[in-house]
Amino acid sequence: MLFMRRYYPSNAYFILFIVLFSLAISVTFYDVIFSKNIFYKLFYKNNQTNISSNDYLHVKLNLKINEAKCEYNDNLIIYILSRVTNFQRRKLIRSTWGSPLIGTCFVFIVGRIKNSSSNQLRLNNEKRQYRDIVQIDHIESYANVIYKEIGALKWSHKFLPFIPYLFKTDDDLIVDSILISSMVRILVTNLVNKTSYISRSSPKLEEHLVRANRATLFRGGWVMNDQPTLRDGKFRVSEDIWPDSTLPSYCSGFGWLMSKLVRNKLLEASYKYPVNKTVWIGDVFLSGFLADVAYVQCTQIPIEYEQTSSGNCSCLMIQKPMLTVCSSSMHGGMGNNESQMHYEYKKAWKVIQQRHDFVNRTNKDFKACL
Repeated sequence: MLFMRRYYPSNAYFILFIVLFSLAISVTFYDVIFSKNIFYKLFYKNNQTNISSNDYLHVKLNLKINEAKCEYNDNLIIYILSRVTNFQRRKLIRSTWGSPLIGTCFVFIVGRIKNSSSNQLRLNNEKRQYRDIVQIDHIESYANVIYKEIGALKWSHKFLPFIPYLFKTDDDLIVDSILISSMVRILVTNLVNKTSYISRSSPKLEEHLVRANRATLFRGGWVMNDQPTLRDGKFRVSEDIWPDSTLPSYCSGFGWLMSKLVRNKLLEASYKYPVNKTVWIGDVFLSGFLADVAYVQCTQIPIEYEQTSSGNCSCLMIQKPMLTVCSSSMHGGMGNNESQMHYEYKKAWKVIQQRHDFVNRTNKDFKACL
């Protein structure tokens, strides 16, 4: 008892000190980690927790009239953001990199145009003919691209929840859809074909796909880190919405590949995302802000993208074996000549087919790029 009376007070103080110190560390660590979360910065920090359901993002999409043709055994949906009036672009894509491909479904996502019954009538005829167009009830604008992004997720979740992967891109880009489809085939089957284009050209990509977590897969060719938050111009972000000087990490809108589980999480997060805290930049919002709130992250995959106004994606694809998405001359607002656009897309599509041994490559094709 003498021993206990002599040492008990000092031991108690020591134990109390350890408990309080640990608690302080935990609170500090929690505050640091939690304060970095976008959800905290956007909502809690700015007293945005008490808002009505009418203030959340809501995509207007008539699910009764927007069915598109996809097969139950498809493994991949490639959804392409387009505009109502881009009739020629969709025609070019259907005849090139968006032509029928086993296991892959191509769908165009468009908005609406005010007071343009002739364009709507033409679009309705196109929808009936090809059954590959989903139209949201939002007016075409740069800001409303966000509604197209979420609309694509909502539509696919409603009609095709079982298709395991989705790839997003735009209609002014040229995409090696065969390569994207081959990547998904590896993800689905976990089988590697040593004679395939991926095995021959990029063992690194092959290994990446084999080891990837299928459920949480969310990948892009360009991951944008530490990008400055612009306060002026087309890509401006209000300080009231996002006070930080740098944007959260996001993937370029050129294209990203996601699993159906990631799609589901993004869609669920969108239902409780306040409109007045939305950043109206498609790729920044969906793969950055919304992704963070949904607790998913878009990370790098070893493929290449190219932003060019040269109109020469065909040669770039010959020179760069893993070039998967390349901007057409339309991306920079230069491709207005219909015959030029046709030549550009057809030439690039031929190179894509040659890559995957769909057609033979000739010396003439190489010499044209020297």
